[in-house]
Amino acid sequence: MSFQLKIFKWSISLIMLIPLSVLAQQSQDSLLDMRLKKSETIEPAERTKKSVAFQERDLKFGWDLSNLLIGAISPKRTGLDFSVDYTLKENLYGIGEFGQNYYEEASSMLNYISKGKYFRVGIDYDLRKDNKDLSRDMFYIGARYGFSVFDQTLENYQITSGFWPSVLVENIQFANQAHWIEALSGFKVEILKNIYLGLGFRVKLLLFQTGDPNAKPAPFIPGYGKNSGTLVVGFNYNVYYNLPMNYTKKSSNRAK
Repeated sequence: MSFQLKIFKWSISLIMLIPLSVLAQQSQDSLLDMRLKKSETIEPAERTKKSVAFQERDLKFGWDLSNLLIGAISPKRTGLDFSVDYTLKENLYGIGEFGQNYYEEASSMLNYISKGKYFRVGIDYDLRKDNKDLSRDMFYIGARYGFSVFDQTLENYQITSGFWPSVLVENIQFANQAHWIEALSGFKVEILKNIYLGLGFRVKLLLFQTGDPNAKPAPFIPGYGKNSGTLVVGFNYNVYYNLPMNYTKKSSNRAK
C-alpha cells in the first residue's frame, strides 16, 4: 500500500472518531449531572408517627380500722367504714367514703343511742410530685364534704321537776341529718405488692344539722364523731388494696 493511501485512511478514521468522542463525553456529562441532581435532592421531611405513652391510674379500696381499735378500747362505739379512690390525673385523686356507725352511752338519767349511715366525697393531692423513683407511696393533703342520715334514741329518759314527781319515758326517737366539711393530711405506704397501710388526721367543722329541734345538737353523728364542740379532731387508720388500672393511653408525636 502506498504511503499516500495510508495517510488518507488515517485521516478518515480521525474524522469519524471526533463525533464519537464528543457523544461519549456528552453521555458522561449527562450521567454526572443526573447523579449530582439526585444527591442534591432534599429529602422529604421526616414523617411523624404517633407513639403511645402511658399514665398510671390506680383504683384503691380501703377499710378504716380505727373504729375497730376504738371499739376494742370502748365498746360504746362500733362501725364499718370503707373508701374508694381513683386517680383523676397525676398526683390528684377523687375519694368516696361511706359507712355505718353505732354509738351508745348510758348514765343515771338516760341511755343514749345513735346509729346511721354517712357518706363523704372529696379529693386528695399527693405532695410527693417531685419524687423520681417508681414508688407509689403517698404523702397527701385533702378535703371532704360529709353527709349523714341517722337516728337518735333516748331510752329510760327521766324527767325531774321540783314541783312534780319524776316521769320516766321509756323510748324517744329522733330522725336527723347532718352536714360538715373536713381538712385532712396523711400518708399511704405500700407494705406488700398492691397492699397499703394509711394513717390520716382530720379536722372537722359541722355546718348544720336538720331534724327534730329538740335533739340538737346531736351528741354523736355517724361519720363525724362525738360532737363535743365546733371543731372535731379525728384520725383514720386504713388498709388498702390497690387495683392497678395501668394504663391510660396518651398520644404524642415522634420522628419515625
